[in-house]
Amino acid sequence: MDYLRSYKNIYDQNIILMYKGELTFDLVTSMIATLEERLEELEENRKVKKKFYNVATETIQNLYYHLDEVNADEIRISSYDSRSALILIAARKRFYSLQTGNYVPTEKLDEIKSRIDDINSVEPDELRALYKKALNEQEFSDKGTGGLGFIDIARKTGGQKLRYKFQPVTDNVSYFTLQVRLPREV
Repeated sequence: MDYLRSYKNIYDQNIILMYKGELTFDLVTSMIATLEERLEELEENRKVKKKFYNVATETIQNLYYHLDEVNADEIRISSYDSRSALILIAARKRFYSLQTGNYVPTEKLDEIKSRIDDINSVEPDELRALYKKALNEQEFSDKGTGGLGFIDIARKTGGQKLRYKFQPVTDNVSYFTLQVRLPREV
């Protein structure tokens, strides 16, 4: 394998962070600190820095808190991979791209899809009201969240649509990918 070519490809694609593996609290904390340092080098606009940091933090934390362990035997992968996440953050010319991926139980797909579709269906100026409504009406889960993560991400990206895809793996498990774009101009 040509490792120098791999390095140059990653560099040319402006990959800020690329990770595949199990997420721990300490690792999430370290990733967020690394992103903050890297952002200081990449971005001059203070507002964009702040929004990017907030969106990246929310996206990674959302993944960490909702990473569902699926039965590894069902999808014929290791138990390590069944608890793993994929994170890819890149700086493009006009936007930052944050992509995540993880296995989810198929029984949760309708709930996730409905939540994202509801957020994508409202205008950017309506997201604040949707956030307040969710805050007032939601019961907090045992993970301490009220389902506000996706709304908060959409708000901070200026109403950019959240892109997602579910890829069936088995009858009981799918692979969920989420892509968030944050414009580099405010």
